Amino acid sequence: MVNFCKTIEEMRSRSPVTKEWAYLEIASTGLIPDFVYDGVRRYMDDRYYKGGDSIWAYPDASVGTLGMWDRSKSAIGQMINGDPSCIAFGTSSTQMFTMVTEGIEYGPEDNVVALQDCWYGNRFAWQKRETEGLEVRYAYPVSGEVRLEEIAKLVDDHTRAVTVNLVESGTGYRVDIDAIGAFCKERDILLFVDGVQALGALQVDVQRSNIDFMVGNDYKWMMNFCGCGYAYISPRVNRLITRWGAGHMSDTERFNSAKSHLEQRADAGRFEIGYPNAAGIYGLGLTAMQYNLLGGANIEAYNLGLADYFRAQARATEGVRLTYDFAAENLSQIVSIKVSPEVRITDADFEAAKVFIHFRGTDENGDREIRVAFHYFNNREDIDRFFAVIRGGLI
Repeated sequence: MVNFCKTIEEMRSRSPVTKEWAYLEIASTGLIPDFVYDGVRRYMDDRYYKGGDSIWAYPDASVGTLGMWDRSKSAIGQMINGDPSCIAFGTSSTQMFTMVTEGIEYGPEDNVVALQDCWYGNRFAWQKRETEGLEVRYAYPVSGEVRLEEIAKLVDDHTRAVTVNLVESGTGYRVDIDAIGAFCKERDILLFVDGVQALGALQVDVQRSNIDFMVGNDYKWMMNFCGCGYAYISPRVNRLITRWGAGHMSDTERFNSAKSHLEQRADAGRFEIGYPNAAGIYGLGLTAMQYNLLGGANIEAYNLGLADYFRAQARATEGVRLTYDFAAENLSQIVSIKVSPEVRITDADFEAAKVFIHFRGTDENGDREIRVAFHYFNNREDIDRFFAVIRGGLI
């Protein structure tokens, strides 16, 4: 039986790693809570000991695989204020993102606007199309900020789409997605969004923000095992994706092996080609359900509160400075700091103190960067333990 948390504070006791570690690397890989682990393990045990398909357990019922799939889509749809019929699953967020880089036909005069010096996975996907003749224009961040005016400079009458990351992976910058969405809608430009570093941790509303297409993954803020991505595909984009495959899961009758000809589904399920990562979809759905039960506004406030506390401690700590100084509305649950050479610590010192974090590199001044991130299994104790290591290394 799935046993969800009733309060945010309860999540800490449901994530076993936190009993020993101050875990601050969620922006790379998140933790698995017990309700996801137990649910997926029961599925694996059934497959191993009993064979055949599995029954998926929920607090109110047990359902078959297609029923589980529908429940996961409903939970994710509620999480982002999107129609569940617009949700599709795949192997990763990057693979799902290629639905709009590879699956849409762009004309010889078309261009798209993407971001330079930001998360590279989606940029690489556009660069492949660039080698095939598509004009890709790159907006550069200014002091880490992804500004609408920099995007607007590149837009013209032939711009088909704009791509942004809701939260930048390296900087923690949270874009003004409502303003970007309104800008694109006014000009009939498609808005494609990478929501990986926001979904599950911050509130996202695809309707309010006029998002046409958005991808997410499972193993960061969605606290699941690796191997499952998902996408919100608006009806507008659904009609545009023509260069994509089909299979038995794309059909209106998914397991009718007697059919002789494909009747492609009208909803986003048309892009689900073969049998899915069922355990991954189940885990994603459970985490989305937990998010909805606790409330996105409550989870966001908690996560941002931890990040604010961390920033305050960073400002008060010798040898540490915030890498970026963003406006309050652009702050997220990811924070980057620089640690001066005077602080004589290494990754081994963090490990010895049971603080799960790593230095990310050294700049031209010898300052070392650390990116920390917070989720609702963290607390202020984790932050205090982090800064105790820093202060212990001061000369």
